[in-house]
Amino acid sequence: MGLKFRLKGLAETFVDSVTCPACGRHGTDDDDFITEETRVTFSGIVVVASCPSCGEVFVPTSQRLGIVNSVALRSAVIQDSHETGEPVLSDLQSVKEVIERENADRKGDLH
Repeated sequence: MGLKFRLKGLAETFVDSVTCPACGRHGTDDDDFITEETRVTFSGIVVVASCPSCGEVFVPTSQRLGIVNSVALRSAVIQDSHETGEPVLSDLQSVKEVIERENADRKGDLH
């Protein structure tokens, strides 16, 4: 079945399956992983998954990002940043870097 994330009129992302890089748990629908930390960037919706088995937070590698309206998406991302105080993230790579830092901090590996 896969995971589908959509912001009507702005962007959509599809993920066919998710595998946790830490413990190997595999899933194909939204009941298998927690996706509350998913981020919206200038490049679209970047899915961030949390494994309920081991707690690892990661960005699944097999995402297909799509933008419906790039001007409206960019405006929405900037407006959300102003409202929440969260930094603007430009693309999938910038989300990966944030998640890697948060994981290192959570595990006490940040120096």
